[in-house]
Amino acid sequence: MTGSISYAKQKSGVVYAYENLATWDKVNKKKICRRRLIGKVDPVTGKIVPTDHRNKSQSPDYKPEPYEKDYVMPRTLAQRKQEILRLLKENYELRQQLEALSKKTAG
Repeated sequence: MTGSISYAKQKSGVVYAYENLATWDKVNKKKICRRRLIGKVDPVTGKIVPTDHRNKSQSPDYKPEPYEKDYVMPRTLAQRKQEILRLLKENYELRQQLEALSKKTAG
């Protein structure tokens, strides 16, 4: 069953097209409304361009940022906690360096 199409504009200015689907739930005796993403609306032509519905990093034309190339995500919870602590420490040290540099340039 096809439903009506609605459009939603994001803060970024991109307009997305959604298909609204409504079905009847016999058990709870109420209407169930679902929204399914169809794609983006081309601002020039006004046509709907289908999206691939996949994670960006799984896309064939995805190019990782330079800082992502050698990074491996920790798998266990303990490793993730350890990584978070390492990143917090690194962040703290960088903030200290930034403050020292800003004091040097200001005075």
